[in-house]
Amino acid sequence: MAERHISTTALARLINKESKELFILLTTGGWIVKVDNHWQLTEKGKFEGGIYVNHPKYGEYIAWPESIQQHPLLKLLPEAPLSATNLAHKWDIAARLVNLLLAEKGLIKKHIRGWLLSPKGKAIGGQQQEAESGIPFVTWPETILDEPELIASLLQIKGDESLLGQPTLDGHSVNNAMQRRIDNWLYLTRLIHARDYELLWDLDSATADFYLPEVELCIECWADELGVEHNRAAVISGELEKNQVYKKNKVAYIEFRDENIHQLDEMLARELLRRGVAVY
Repeated sequence: MAERHISTTALARLINKESKELFILLTTGGWIVKVDNHWQLTEKGKFEGGIYVNHPKYGEYIAWPESIQQHPLLKLLPEAPLSATNLAHKWDIAARLVNLLLAEKGLIKKHIRGWLLSPKGKAIGGQQQEAESGIPFVTWPETILDEPELIASLLQIKGDESLLGQPTLDGHSVNNAMQRRIDNWLYLTRLIHARDYELLWDLDSATADFYLPEVELCIECWADELGVEHNRAAVISGELEKNQVYKKNKVAYIEFRDENIHQLDEMLARELLRRGVAVY
């Protein structure tokens, strides 16, 4: 059976590299050449297995045998630039938080639409890019994954248990990992928020885990972290009592528990949008 051939772009995707860098490498290696704005195979490229393929929709393009990915030339490719989406996958955080984190560290800055590279970001290998729509964005070398500042902030965003007793990114004190994740999310999205905010009425009072004055919204965290049953019962009783006070005094609030904290980004962004605040 004949070996399957794939396009240069598909080859780049297969080896997890940037297609632009692959085209540059194949050109400098003498495998392809651009003539009248079209890529053509050189004799060297044909020798290495390159062929022309005609597609009914995309026309003629160069294709390579899948086995070409093992060729020594491809080992010379630079580290693949990583987009914000790539970083979100590697860091296991919400994709929309990546650029906010990079901006907080001074590596990029917000444009009218999109993101612009800062001198600090350029110094660690960031590259300014532009989408076909004209919206600017930034890509990064794989070495960004080893940046100590970012590693420390990622632990904060994920609410790593090793940070117990340490302040959040904005210096707030928190009692558990859930509160840490919420506080850091609010900080990165630039939302003014208070911790342990006391609410007073004529006959009632309550202390909100978080309070967002711009939208008059309370956020409560119910972390299931107590192992002693009578303590757990006391926590549940306190939760019910606070909910009753909120409802009695018509306080808007949103609750997070262990089972829904992974939806933090989606839930808070949606709730704030309902209240006229777009964080993205």
